[in-house]
Amino acid sequence: MHGSERVDEHRAAPPQLPALTPAFERDRQAFARYRSEREKTERRSVVRGLILLAVVLLVGSMARAGLDRVFFHGWWRP
Repeated sequence: MHGSERVDEHRAAPPQLPALTPAFERDRQAFARYRSEREKTERRSVVRGLILLAVVLLVGSMARAGLDRVFFHGWWRP
């Protein structure tokens, strides 16, 4: 019992984080802006890829069905 009391008396305080410096705060904000721009770019790329995939599937389906069946004679007339 007296051995554990001695250890508690001499135990160091838990470590604390240092204060944030202005340079660190600027870097953190810059990284947040970079991440935001990167997410926008990635979202645009995903949307473009999905649109391209839809167009390729549409053209492939039309080619497989045959253009004469998709655009039958006189389709442009009202």
